[in-house]
Amino acid sequence: MARPRIGLDIGATAVRAVELSMRSSPPSVVRVAEAPLPPGAVSNGEVREPHAVTDALRELWQRGRFRSREVMLGVANQRVVVREVSLPWLADDELRQSLSFQVQEFVPIPIDEAVLDYHVLEEFENDGGRMQRLLLVAAHKSMVAQFVQAAEGARLSPVGVDLIPFAIVRSVGTIDGSGLDEEDFGDEALVEIGADVTSICVHAWGVPRFVRILPTGARLIDGSGEEDVDPPAPPPGIVELGDIFPKPEAKPNSMQLVTGRAGGFADEINSSLEFYLRQMRGTRITRVLVSGGGSQLPGLMELLADRVSAPVVPGRPLHRVTVDARLPGEDVERIEPFLAVPVGLALPGMRA
Repeated sequence: MARPRIGLDIGATAVRAVELSMRSSPPSVVRVAEAPLPPGAVSNGEVREPHAVTDALRELWQRGRFRSREVMLGVANQRVVVREVSLPWLADDELRQSLSFQVQEFVPIPIDEAVLDYHVLEEFENDGGRMQRLLLVAAHKSMVAQFVQAAEGARLSPVGVDLIPFAIVRSVGTIDGSGLDEEDFGDEALVEIGADVTSICVHAWGVPRFVRILPTGARLIDGSGEEDVDPPAPPPGIVELGDIFPKPEAKPNSMQLVTGRAGGFADEINSSLEFYLRQMRGTRITRVLVSGGGSQLPGLMELLADRVSAPVVPGRPLHRVTVDARLPGEDVERIEPFLAVPVGLALPGMRA
């Protein structure tokens, strides 16, 4: 029998988990829960107070009644480096064994303090030699260890730690051409806006080509500071899908986005995409899919659509799964932006 898969998102204001049943195709969302985090426990994408996060995870498992304690974690912060590098071709096992020696010059982290992984983008010939282009991921071991420590403190068993932009590709990205017209074919940009951190990933049919992690999120955009921009946490007890992520009350500072902050944020996303296009001559971005709690800030999607030179639409992390619960359509639509990360972490597929 196929074991359930659980994606665990440790965010700035809450911890969220999604359990997928793999007994159907597509997989089915069978459990979802959220538990709040105290201010400062997670900041700028890093765990600052592991014990506080552990307490929240214990509460999360009590609320969600998940059937497994094996979880896939995700990270995205300024202590993660993603670089495109070209190396002489080696078989995968040889490359993994020698990776730390071959990439030292590309990684601004002491190699013995880094966790390294990669994804092969393509193979090519150079002066008669066989080469391969990699998307290299390097993360500080101490930063990753804080996530693992917090999870293990709650008697959870992390089975892997993935890069959040890669998880978003699995949950939100268009990985085949079904339903698209010929003019829609091209690279796709995915933007996940959290409270403190925004992840940008450009991919081509599920293969990541470019990653940028911005130290900017919804709290900076709307000036809310330490106030939660995510909806309030659900009441204690068993959490059904329809009970979580209640509608947030409108805040004056988020109803009227500060033009300078929001405009600068939109311009930074656009400049990141333009940088990618300059590096990849002849490529075009056909759409920008936006997810995350920050995407719900009133007026932000419209501002992005005005500043970015490609159609901007909401990301739909539930389009690749089914929801095994009777939910009114409005509930699914309301909670969907918050599920891109945990659903992506739970889904199988390419990982860092």
